[in-house]
Amino acid sequence: MKTLERRFSKTDRIIAKAHFSSAVYLRNLLVALILGGIIGVLWGFNEQIERVVFKHDHVMYFTDDIMKWVLVGAAAFVLLGLIVRAISIYSKEFIVTEDKLAVRKGFLSVVNDTIPLSKIINIETKQRLFQRLLNFGTITVYSDGLLPISVSGVKAVDRLSRRILKQVDAAKREAEGRRMQLQLAQHVPKHK
Repeated sequence: MKTLERRFSKTDRIIAKAHFSSAVYLRNLLVALILGGIIGVLWGFNEQIERVVFKHDHVMYFTDDIMKWVLVGAAAFVLLGLIVRAISIYSKEFIVTEDKLAVRKGFLSVVNDTIPLSKIINIETKQRLFQRLLNFGTITVYSDGLLPISVSGVKAVDRLSRRILKQVDAAKREAEGRRMQLQLAQHVPKHK
């Protein structure tokens, strides 16, 4: 159980939570394939491709040693990208309770945001074509007087948005009901 779930499950009922898509790894896989293909072509046509490096007036070819280091560098680049993406996915939380929305982002520098549902004025979802095909996207929550909060990589982002808006409506109706009860209580004469 993640941090926000532990914190809010003790005091509030969790209505919805975001699940994050691992499909974002596909971008890193595509980069790996492209880099591997380029390196493979360079390695395969090593004899035909000349790389001119003006170092003491001689022509230098791509040697097997150079190609091995290029391959190791590209593999390290892709692996680092996968690790950073994994940390990014697993260091995000997005939870909706009966009366608030809580977001936690970050690994080394953690940002926690909690917004009362009655303050939310709009929710925007964004999905590019690739994201629509794999059913994930970015959700941005706009609230009264606060900066927008964006979280990317959310699975079924439209369904989560509808669920949040439904809970926002319920929270606003409840807040309005309490406000009306207070107004009525102020106008009712007190008996001695």
